[in-house]
Amino acid sequence: MDCNRRLLTACCLLVVVGSLVAGCDSSPNGPVKPLVRASFSPSDNQMALTWMRYEHPSQALDANSVVVQEIQKRKNVKLELQSVPQSNYEDKKKTLIATNSIPDVIMVNQNDLSDFADTRIFLDLTPYLDKMPNFHKLIEQKPEINKTKVDGKLYGFPLVTKWSVQSGLLPMMRTDLLVKLNLKAPTTYEELYQILKKLKEAYPASYPFTSRAANGKTGTENLINPVAFGFGSGYTNITGTKIYYEPVTQQYKFGPYAPEFKEAIAYLHKLYKEKLLDPDYSVATSQIWQEKLSSGKSFFFQDNNGFGANFNKALQAKEPEARFELLPVLASNKGVKRNSIYQLDHLGEMYAISAKIKKPEEAIKLIDWMYGEEGSNLTSFGVENVDYRLDGGEYQISDATKLKFKDKQDPFRAMQSALGTGYLGLALQSDDHPILLSSAPELMKWSETANKDLVDGINYREVNDPPFNKQERDRLKQLRTQLDAYLTQNMDKFIVSEGALNDWDQFIRQCRDKGATEIETIYNTALARVMK
Repeated sequence: MDCNRRLLTACCLLVVVGSLVAGCDSSPNGPVKPLVRASFSPSDNQMALTWMRYEHPSQALDANSVVVQEIQKRKNVKLELQSVPQSNYEDKKKTLIATNSIPDVIMVNQNDLSDFADTRIFLDLTPYLDKMPNFHKLIEQKPEINKTKVDGKLYGFPLVTKWSVQSGLLPMMRTDLLVKLNLKAPTTYEELYQILKKLKEAYPASYPFTSRAANGKTGTENLINPVAFGFGSGYTNITGTKIYYEPVTQQYKFGPYAPEFKEAIAYLHKLYKEKLLDPDYSVATSQIWQEKLSSGKSFFFQDNNGFGANFNKALQAKEPEARFELLPVLASNKGVKRNSIYQLDHLGEMYAISAKIKKPEEAIKLIDWMYGEEGSNLTSFGVENVDYRLDGGEYQISDATKLKFKDKQDPFRAMQSALGTGYLGLALQSDDHPILLSSAPELMKWSETANKDLVDGINYREVNDPPFNKQERDRLKQLRTQLDAYLTQNMDKFIVSEGALNDWDQFIRQCRDKGATEIETIYNTALARVMK
């Protein structure tokens, strides 16, 4: 989504508008007119808070959204939003951190805290915990938040969910084309290869398998991650470090050391050589990727499966039978069967407060309120009895609100943008439950399948990094700099160039020399401390 590392499935949802009543909501007691939003005049002691986050391509950040207006009205805080396109966010953020000029509140990731907390650029939240009842309660409910600590101190407010569907890097295919070509859905990567060849024969101008750069990872990383994991190895972790958590051994490993990793790269090279893999895989943005899959230029992806709902809507506008569907977990030639799925929360993405903020307690008070029931409802649904209502204990988006956006290309995203709600808006604790129950039946079905496969031991959730001490953090910075550059330089060569895999042994020796084994040791040492 794009999504820390990933998009929440919520970034792919659509509002299917049905039985709309113009200008009103229905209720057991008859039509209920939506309340008119009250006007508001700020008081003299209003607090202004600069607030920066990335702007996802599918949901614009509205500086005057309903949430911004309501926070000003209810909490007397004026949020001055600073939105940066997601594609440029990392560069902008790093520049601000390097020059010690971050805004009052800034979206960061776990690596930012680990790398820069020692510089005292971020406010240490630990002394304020007793003044944050909602956040304190959240930590008790979600102890994984403690993994984001740096030397025992908290510096970030993580993005969490009250309720969400389960999604992940799952195989999705145009099953209507399988029916048309009298093909069975693949159950192995070898069968997938054979079907991609059939699709290429039927549609010569296509590149059946496409990928993208997203969530802070390159297109190459996003391509390799699910396939390498499916073959029995892995590539990067949730923060982008070239290390992955192996659920079988419950240890961190450097993926390329495993023969299964080389087999995965050889598989991708075969797809590339036969023009089954999009040659733009390493540079394609999310927008380009979505256009190809929603217009019939590509037919398979192994990425955030939630996007399939958007693609289906776009495709079915021209071809009613067109449909992306979730495939079974694909098996490797060695019989490995597994997928990587997302965490339900996004603890790797969080908001940090500038250590130079003038009124830290006021900012902390607002953020804690946003984790509470009133703030969470506002930032998830908008204004009660205007944008949503409670019906028998269930949250329902109002018909009047849905009606406003029903003709938009993506009604859900247009609504979230105008309201300022959701994971890609201003929610710190988001809830997409009421929308999903009524408007995304395919996502609910895919979520049930993903959860069943999780119980059956063939889906594995991503894990957060263990907390590192200062010595480990400093050493990881050094090692990552040299190893990441070397991997970036070579990985595309193995996928694209004929005969490049003949140099694999030399490549592995260089990886060892550049610190791959030491990174394994640092991660597993830190993990062992957590497990005690």
